[in-house]
Amino acid sequence: MRGVLHGAARRLARGVPPAVREVGLALAARAVDGPSLLPGPPPGPVLVVAPHPDDETIGCGGAVARHADRGDRVTVLVATSGEATRGAAATSAVQATRVGPAREAECRAACDALAVGDPVFVRLPDGALADHVDALATAIAVHGQGCAVAYAPSLLDPHRDHRAANTALAAAGLDAEVYGYEVWSPAPVDVLLDITDVYPRKEAALRCYAIALASVDYVRSAAGLGAYRSAAGGLGGRGFAEGFVRLSASEHAELSARAARA
Repeated sequence: MRGVLHGAARRLARGVPPAVREVGLALAARAVDGPSLLPGPPPGPVLVVAPHPDDETIGCGGAVARHADRGDRVTVLVATSGEATRGAAATSAVQATRVGPAREAECRAACDALAVGDPVFVRLPDGALADHVDALATAIAVHGQGCAVAYAPSLLDPHRDHRAANTALAAAGLDAEVYGYEVWSPAPVDVLLDITDVYPRKEAALRCYAIALASVDYVRSAAGLGAYRSAAGGLGGRGFAEGFVRLSASEHAELSARAARA
């Protein structure tokens, strides 16, 4: 059985583009001693780049809530309206042509639960961000002006829109520290943030996304990842944590360019 598993792993590794392997190894090297626990959220102002409604809550909802509690200015920039989402709620309770507006309403409710202001919707095509990188980069540059920290999907996230969002963030040229968050792929992380006290708000925000929850139980999966991340950083597996890869603007731009070659 072990030989079968190792063989499958080798075949999977061969299917990963070399550029992605390089970025993965570079990020893993940063976390070789395990992630360290941040004393609190990094200094704001804050820009959150969310390719779709719900990415901001899944990936960094706890961090966003802690920023809000501290009084930091938080701007949630949502690249698409999630109109390509499909599931029971999208096909029955909501007409297909109304999925985008309904998802936007859910995102507003989620941001309210996290105690941040209304999100900014760029309304680019869901599933086709790679064709609209320049437009997204312009929006990031405008709404991220003066931000000290930017949250964006991990560079190892396999979703094509998430990869395009990183390309746009790098092209925007913000002078901000970048924190890569986890959505579709648990990734090497080098810092953790304790979100135990605000986790009920993150869960409440996640529950606002009824359309997406019809096909994926993000509430359960986010709780599992948050509990797992609390095993490190001295938290002893108690409570919840969010993990991030912390990169300077130049490091993010370099690694994003390498990942984009895949």
